[in-house]
Amino acid sequence: MDGELTAIPSSTVGNAGGEGSNTQPLGSYRTIIEEAFPLYLAMGMTYEEYYRKDHTLVIAYRKAYKKKQEERNQDMWLMGAYVYQAISRAAPLLIPFNEHPKAEPYLDKPFPLSNGNTNENAIQKAVEDKGKAYMFARMNSINKKFGFKE
Repeated sequence: MDGELTAIPSSTVGNAGGEGSNTQPLGSYRTIIEEAFPLYLAMGMTYEEYYRKDHTLVIAYRKAYKKKQEERNQDMWLMGAYVYQAISRAAPLLIPFNEHPKAEPYLDKPFPLSNGNTNENAIQKAVEDKGKAYMFARMNSINKKFGFKE
């Protein structure tokens, strides 16, 4: 989306379109701007902001729109994860000819969204601990080599 909305080459700006220039007529820039306007309206930008305010607003709106889409995608993925968990916990009830089906209870807590105690933090801590142990072992061997006391 970024490339298609800002595809005006900077080398053509300010060129009067004399002989040998590869500039487009001013009307084509107007067409590009007018064609992009409905997209920015959909993003929530007003006519005043698009045509009369600072030109950097379109960049901010585009970044905010992209961020909203990423958040929505994350929410939909999370919803799918909850549905998957619910179905997998109820799956034993769906097995035919199972004499004593027993479903697992639904999750009692939501999935953690913060980086508090995730698996990545545990892996990072293990790597750091391994690095510390290596450095202490190396330090002790150097101290012994040169006769320093611990």
